[in-house]
Amino acid sequence: MRYVTLLLMITISLSWPLCISAQAQNMGPDESYPDVEYEKPLSQEQLSLVFSGKTHQGSYNFLNRDISTFAFKETTAKDGRIRHVQQGHVDTGTWNIAGDQICYNYDDPRLLQACFKIYARGNCYYHYQVSVEGTPQFGFTARTIIAGQTPSCEPSLV
Repeated sequence: MRYVTLLLMITISLSWPLCISAQAQNMGPDESYPDVEYEKPLSQEQLSLVFSGKTHQGSYNFLNRDISTFAFKETTAKDGRIRHVQQGHVDTGTWNIAGDQICYNYDDPRLLQACFKIYARGNCYYHYQVSVEGTPQFGFTARTIIAGQTPSCEPSLV
C-alpha cells in the first residue's frame, strides 16, 4: 500500500508541471499586463510627466518589514525628494530619472537603491525592477495610479 501511495504521489508531482504548462498555453498572454519582452517602457520625458511633482497610490505584489498591507502612497517631489507611506510607516529619500528608468534611493540604510522601468496600461503604471544587467525582472513589483484618479486596470487598486 505504501508503495502504491508513493508511486501515485510521484506520478502526480511529475505530471503537475505539464498540466500547468498546457493550461498556460491555452490561456494565451494576459493582455491586461505589459509584455516587457516586446513593449517599450515609458521614456525619460514620459516618466517626468507622470512622476515629477505627483503622488501615486498603489499596491505591491509582496509584503515586507512586518507591514500587513500591500497598499502604499508615494510622492515624488519636483525637487527630487520622495515620501513613501505604507501602513503609517514613512520612508524618505531621493528619486531621479536615468534614461528610461526611475530610481529611488531611501534615507533608511536598510533599503537599497532600486531602479524600475515603468509600463503603462491606461492610467495604471506597472513598476518592473531592473536587474543588474539592466533588463526588467519577471513580474511587476508594484502597480500605481496618480492619486485621485480612478484606475482603469483590474483588479482595482486601493
